[in-house]
Amino acid sequence: MSPKSSDVARLGERVAALVEQGLDVAEAYAAAKGGSTKASKDYARAMEKHAAKVRRHQERVRRQRSGAVTLSAVSAATAVLGVIDAAKDVLPLEPWMWLGTAAVTAVLAVRSRYAAAHTVPPEPPTFPSTVAASDVRRDAIGWPEAQGLAAVRRQLTAIIPAVAGLHPDAGHELSSADAEAAPALAAQVTRLAVLDQVRRELPGSAAAEAARDAAETVRARLAEGVAVYDRLLAAASTMLASPDLGRSSIDVLGPAADALTAYAAGLRTAAG
Repeated sequence: MSPKSSDVARLGERVAALVEQGLDVAEAYAAAKGGSTKASKDYARAMEKHAAKVRRHQERVRRQRSGAVTLSAVSAATAVLGVIDAAKDVLPLEPWMWLGTAAVTAVLAVRSRYAAAHTVPPEPPTFPSTVAASDVRRDAIGWPEAQGLAAVRRQLTAIIPAVAGLHPDAGHELSSADAEAAPALAAQVTRLAVLDQVRRELPGSAAAEAARDAAETVRARLAEGVAVYDRLLAAASTMLASPDLGRSSIDVLGPAADALTAYAAGLRTAAG
């Protein structure tokens, strides 16, 4: 057995063992692969960059706090000198210059302290958890359903503004329904892609057989979701074909057209 075949066999056994422990096939595959997947490596690199950004942020906050302390001390000192100069006139500068400098440094100290307290740290990167329909292989189980989902969502996204223009509440409800359902169905597409990868990388293994069965189940669920989206799209299209709730174009434009016709007839009569 070649080293590559041995690695595949061990991975298949590991996935099968995790499935027997109750894990889903896709989750078992991800757990067995661990940090060796490209997504995991990309995420690790992104986390390293994030850590560097956090260190720079902390250093910036430290400098702002230190600057606030220094400026506060300078403001207090110059204010004292201004008071002394105003009382005894023993310093070379005018008292108002000392007091003005104290006021400016006090403002700068407050701004530095505020910036240090309200500077937002950088957001950590998110682990890629979804796969686009275009990333699913054409020969994968569930490929037609994944493409169907992408198609109906594109059509729905295009029709929502028109529905909202006709009836804002209906447009809001349509948008909210899409926002709630889309993440769950996108996760199904991701699962299909992972299960297809299991079948391709572990051919002939028990894990591959389990992945095929799981993919068929996910495909059926995704087909149900696409069917519901189709119904939603049909309902939205029907609503767009409904008559306007307000005055029709004939009611609005008809009287104006009649008035202009009558006015034109009156002008002709006056000219004749």
